[in-house]
Amino acid sequence: MKLVAWIVARTPLAVAAGVSTVVAWLWWLLVPVRRRLAILNFRSAFPGVPPGVPLRRMMAGLVLGYFELLHEERVPGSVELSIEGTGLIAERGKAGKGTLVFAGHLGSWDLVGPLLARRTGIKATVVVKVPRSKAVAALIERVRASYGLGLLPNKAGSMPRVYELLEEGHTVVFVIDQRLTRGVAVPFFGRLALTAPAVAVAAAKTSVPVHFLEYWREGTGRHRAAFSGLLLVTGRAEDDVAAFTARIEEAVRRRPHNWLWLHDRWKGAPATAIR
Repeated sequence: MKLVAWIVARTPLAVAAGVSTVVAWLWWLLVPVRRRLAILNFRSAFPGVPPGVPLRRMMAGLVLGYFELLHEERVPGSVELSIEGTGLIAERGKAGKGTLVFAGHLGSWDLVGPLLARRTGIKATVVVKVPRSKAVAALIERVRASYGLGLLPNKAGSMPRVYELLEEGHTVVFVIDQRLTRGVAVPFFGRLALTAPAVAVAAAKTSVPVHFLEYWREGTGRHRAAFSGLLLVTGRAEDDVAAFTARIEEAVRRRPHNWLWLHDRWKGAPATAIR
């Protein structure tokens, strides 16, 4: 793993872009890991739209993002990230007040999160799902920590630490579009999807403001991130989770190739269709 990381970090990004495109085609043609699931997911969300091009773009961008992540770690400033909407969050952080942010598996999430922490100086902690592979988990943790991004494993009993971080003036980020075995069932592309209510619950309990973070690729080594303005929180968990999830759906509709179609987002939720 260390040797692979060493090679990836030193591969010119123009070459990495070509390699990523080749990997995407190999995935599509020869090693279709979760390809069928991705196609089913995409067609369900965008009926009538041929899935080949957006799904290959998704895979190529996913691979290229890890080249960029390790490249940026070795040569800070080699990846461009334009950032919008940090004003309120930065002000709250300087005043020792926390902020809640939710995001989805958009673009190169493992790259943009650390880059935001490095470029803005905002004290940020992301609630993460730890990879099963110990080697991969160790590599990602090392890289994220080197960028100044805090990590909090998403497991039972983690919420008290979330509240502590908010009181310490941290921005706490939740990625809420992962498949769960339990959660709040809310609409996502016309089907119910189990979704973690943690952001909504934390917002209702603490009155800490909530923002949505959207990010996308604009080219090789070029990305953009935008924080929304303050979002309305009703205190009703199901309504708030549905509203947050709708924000992610809107972002995916803007850029269908920009979302991770490889996981079964709807598995385990009630089969009732939303009309």
